[in-house]
Amino acid sequence: MLRSRLVDHESLVIVLSAGGSPLDGGSLGALADAAVVWVRVECEGSAACLAARVRHGDPPDAFRDRVRRWGAARGWAVTVASGRPRG
Repeated sequence: MLRSRLVDHESLVIVLSAGGSPLDGGSLGALADAAVVWVRVECEGSAACLAARVRHGDPPDAFRDRVRRWGAARGWAVTVASGRPRG
């Protein structure tokens, strides 16, 4: 069950992998304090692209920085488009 603080904000997360850690539909499950609403993944060879809508409690700038560091540690490039606050 989601705690209410997890759904204060919603963002679109795009992850690109060109041979880093394996990237699949469950990859964002390892991201702490976030809930994936939907996810799409496209793969060809060692390249993969993941797009997901993610709900989180972090302020948008803090979430963006956190997800970029998290992805970089796995060899991925990450872009985050912040949505409006939920509520």
